[in-house]
Amino acid sequence: MTNDIIPTNALISVNYEVQMPTVSTVMTKNPVVCVVPGNIESVVKILTKHGLTGMPVVNNNGKYAGVISRRDIFKNHEESQTAMVMRSPVPVKESEDVSVAARHMVEQGKRHVAVVSEDNRVVGILTPQNLLKLAMERFGDKKISEIEYDRVIPIWEKTPLKVLFNVLTISSVFVYVVIDEDGKMIGLITDRDIFDKIVVRTDMISSERGMDEDEDPWTWNGMRNFVQYAVQKNMVEIPSSPLSDVMVKEPKVTYRTSKLKDAIQILLNGNFNQIPVISANGKPSGMLYDLDIIKLFL
Repeated sequence: MTNDIIPTNALISVNYEVQMPTVSTVMTKNPVVCVVPGNIESVVKILTKHGLTGMPVVNNNGKYAGVISRRDIFKNHEESQTAMVMRSPVPVKESEDVSVAARHMVEQGKRHVAVVSEDNRVVGILTPQNLLKLAMERFGDKKISEIEYDRVIPIWEKTPLKVLFNVLTISSVFVYVVIDEDGKMIGLITDRDIFDKIVVRTDMISSERGMDEDEDPWTWNGMRNFVQYAVQKNMVEIPSSPLSDVMVKEPKVTYRTSKLKDAIQILLNGNFNQIPVISANGKPSGMLYDLDIIKLFL
């Protein structure tokens, strides 16, 4: 007769799959959208007016057509039609779970994912900011050393701003750790910091784009996000001052021994896309991007 009694010292392993919330519970609802056919001028106006870095695109019937961001405009600065600049990635459904949206972000390497209803109408948008709080709850106790984060690109403090701007444009890397002669991190510089120092010849922009004097879509706060366009038109003057005059001094950092939840809180508080990771010897060992954190959902 077979003995079906399980010994008390037997190890029973049960694999419970953690249920992920649906996209509808974390997305930004009713996002600002633009319409195709249309032109980049109108896209720039919308992004600038609402302080956005990207948004969904819909057709004349109000159905999902694609996504467009300021960096799409960077890369296609010679195009004037929205349809030629936007991307058309597969959107996510509001009923799908968060891991599906996370996979879209990671595979595309993009920060904007459109959310559509069953009839393909845009009902929301997801960015890493929508997922970071959830990541804090699910993975917050992990140490930074347990996470695969990105390389860090150092640049010398005496590098002229003009040189860095060209490096940024060619490489499409938008954040750098500033180091001194000993390789010690003394600051951080991003595209925002560079654009803050650029002088834009707004008189040429108004004339070139045919804008009225009372129109204000090209205020500097918005224009700096699209400065690549102005560079191509020779409308900007980049100072030759060294990075040390422009960089963010004493930037927020995290350490390999820190917990992920502390790093995420810094990202949320500052609305940052990344944070430098510092090793035990005080030197930068990498850059933790929000998309590195999103990978944990996969």
